[in-house]
Amino acid sequence: MSSMRRILLVLGIVVLMVLSIVGIAVASDSYVLSNLSGAFQRDGLTIVEHDYNWTSAPENPNIVYVAVWTPNPYREYIENALVRVVEKHGLKPVIVDDVQNYDLKGRLVLFYGPVVGWDNRLLYREVSISGILYYSYAGDAKSAVDAINSGLVFSETEISRSSEKFCGADMNRLMELRIANQTCAVAYWLGLKAKVGKLKRADPYGMIAGEIASQLDQFLTSDSNEA
Repeated sequence: MSSMRRILLVLGIVVLMVLSIVGIAVASDSYVLSNLSGAFQRDGLTIVEHDYNWTSAPENPNIVYVAVWTPNPYREYIENALVRVVEKHGLKPVIVDDVQNYDLKGRLVLFYGPVVGWDNRLLYREVSISGILYYSYAGDAKSAVDAINSGLVFSETEISRSSEKFCGADMNRLMELRIANQTCAVAYWLGLKAKVGKLKRADPYGMIAGEIASQLDQFLTSDSNEA
């Protein structure tokens, strides 16, 4: 064997070793990240005077209606994660689809995620979703549906503005109805991705659901502190 062949053989072995190390690293990796995300919470209105006919909502604040509008399997994972958070706070979760049937009857949590993705590679799996999480203490379902029907744009320049429509509509409606309990919160994610290497025992759908549910946990914690 000539010296050149020996050199090429050694180089080939080195390259294979490097590729093997890189492959193992990729296959063993897992993470959750988002291209763009944000959150906003507006606290309830405090009424000092008692002669202005202000009222309160919802009918039963111990019930939290949970709606997830996104395709399966994302829907099932996110529903389960949100339910666990609601129960953690000592509240009763009720999964619903047509939220307008429960308008102002209990608190409302709605996740709207119309943009999803999935990629299954040799070394890893990746799933993604873009969506908005809406929480209303008063259970204002009508404003959420109106915001969605008005047209939401899921882009870097528009998703923040789109998410603001939820609490904006909620505030206007509750002011018109003279409802004092106006705590409202929204969070948004553009390209929320979970990547799991084939050597990892992790579920990317569960990782995404956990990220979304953790934001609801923050909303409910903040809301209870304001109470």
